[in-house]
Amino acid sequence: MKALKPKKPSLIEFTRKYSNDEEACYDFFWNAKHPDGFVCEKCGCTHYRKITRHRVTECKECGHQEYLFAGTIFQDNKLPLYKLLLGILLFFTSNKGISAVEMCSHLDVNYKTASLLCRKCRILMADDNASYVLNSMFYESDVIYIGAKSKEPGHRGMGTTKQPFLTVLSTGEENRYPKYIRLVPVAVDSGENISRYIPSFIMLSKDRVLNTDGKTTYNILKDRITVNNCKIDYDEDDHRLYWLNTIVGNIQNHITGIYHGESRRDLPLFLAEQEFRFNNRNEGKALIDNIRIYFNQLFPCPRRLIKSVLDKALPLFAPVCV
Repeated sequence: MKALKPKKPSLIEFTRKYSNDEEACYDFFWNAKHPDGFVCEKCGCTHYRKITRHRVTECKECGHQEYLFAGTIFQDNKLPLYKLLLGILLFFTSNKGISAVEMCSHLDVNYKTASLLCRKCRILMADDNASYVLNSMFYESDVIYIGAKSKEPGHRGMGTTKQPFLTVLSTGEENRYPKYIRLVPVAVDSGENISRYIPSFIMLSKDRVLNTDGKTTYNILKDRITVNNCKIDYDEDDHRLYWLNTIVGNIQNHITGIYHGESRRDLPLFLAEQEFRFNNRNEGKALIDNIRIYFNQLFPCPRRLIKSVLDKALPLFAPVCV
C-alpha cells in the first residue's frame, strides 16, 4: 500500500486557535522573533512587557520599545495579524500555488496588498532554498524552457524565445525515488552556465552519476562527476530522466496554469516557490514550525526594494512572458 504524505496544518484547527484572537496571533509572531526569549537591543535586559494593541514589546529597564515586525521581512505591515498569518498559512500549505487574485478573495484585501504578500512569501521560500545542496549518488539534469509559444517563424529548439532554466534532481537510485530538486533561470543553455551552477547545487565526485539528455554542454563536468549523456528514447516506458521530466512538467503547468500573464521579471521567484513546494512536500504539520524560523531570517523588503532587485536581475534572463 502506498504511504500517504503527512497531513498539513488543518485550516479548521488554525481558525479555532487564531481567529478573533489578536493575542494568540501576536504570540505566534513574537515567539518567532524571539525564539530564545526577549533581550533588549539597547540595554540587554531580559525583562519586558507586551503591549499587544500597539504590537510593541517594551523593556522594563530602559523603556525601549520594539515593534513586533521591526527588522523582519514584514516590517511596515498594515494587515491585521490574523489576516497576515492566514495569508502566510494559505500560501505555504498550497500544493500547487496560489495567485494574488485568489489571495485577494481569501483575505478580502486589494490586489496590490495580496501581490506584495505573495512576493514576500516567495522570497522566504527562495531564502530557504539557498541552503539546499543536493547530496546523492545519482542526479538528473536538463535545461527546460518555459513561457508562451513564439509567434515568430523559425524559433524552435535552442532558438526558442522561451525562458530556459536549469534543473537538477537528486534520486535515491538511478532513475528511481526522486528526492530534492534545484531550479534556476539562465540566460542561455551553455556549458559556461552548467559549470557555474551545477557545482553549487550538488555534491560532486567521480563515483556519483549525473544523467542528462545527450547534451554536450554537460561534458565540461566530466572531470568532476561521471556524466551519462547518451541520447534518451522517450518511447520507452522507463526511460532515463523520467522523474525529472514528470516533475518539471508539473512545475511548468503550475506556473503557467495558476499565474497567467506574469512577466519574466518574477520568474525566479515563481521557480523558487515551486522548488520549495517540491522539496518540502513531506513536511506536513512541521511547515507551521518552519514558518516561524523563516520569519526572522530576512531583513525588511518593501515593495520598492523588491521591484528594484528584480529589475536589476532582469538582464540575466532571456526575454519571455510566462
